[in-house]
Amino acid sequence: MEMTDDEYQELAELDRIRSSNPVLDAWLQIQQQEFPAWAQRYDGDWDFTPGSLERLEALVRSRYTSSDQAWEERGSDFLQTAAWYVGEVHNRTCGTQWQYHPDSAAADPAVWPFVSVPFDRLFDFEDEDGIESDARPLYTPVNRLCGTLDADGGSLITDIDIHTPPQ
Repeated sequence: MEMTDDEYQELAELDRIRSSNPVLDAWLQIQQQEFPAWAQRYDGDWDFTPGSLERLEALVRSRYTSSDQAWEERGSDFLQTAAWYVGEVHNRTCGTQWQYHPDSAAADPAVWPFVSVPFDRLFDFEDEDGIESDARPLYTPVNRLCGTLDADGGSLITDIDIHTPPQ
C-alpha cells in the first residue's frame, strides 16, 4: 500500500507513543521486578528461550481448568508476569518490542501490552488486502496464554515464528 509522507509520519508518531509511555514503562517495570520471585515460585529453567514456552504452557494448563477461567483472571499477577515472560522470549528471539497505547487502559474490554516488530521494519510486512498501512503482526501474550486452553488454541511454541524477520 502506498502512503503519503503525512501518513508515514502519523504511523511513526503512533509507534513512538505505543513504544515509550509511562503506562507501558510502569507495567514493564512491575513485571520485571516480579519475575525473579515468580520464577522461584514456579520452579523451572526460565531462560527466555523458545523451549521454555512449553514449560510455561504446561504450567498455565495445570493452573486453569478452562480458558474461561483464565480469561477471567487475565489481570492476575501470575498471568501478567507469565505474559511478560512470553513477550520477552519473543523480543529476544525475534527482535520484537513491547507496545501499549496509554489510552488503552480505559478500554473495555481490557487491552493488554503486546509485542510487535519495530517500526523500522514496517515495510517488511504487506497487507494482502491492501487495506492497512501498518500490517506488522501484533502478538498479545496474555491473550495467547488464555487461548492455549481453548480446544483449537494452538501452542505458545508454534507462535514464536510469527515475528521472525522475513528472509
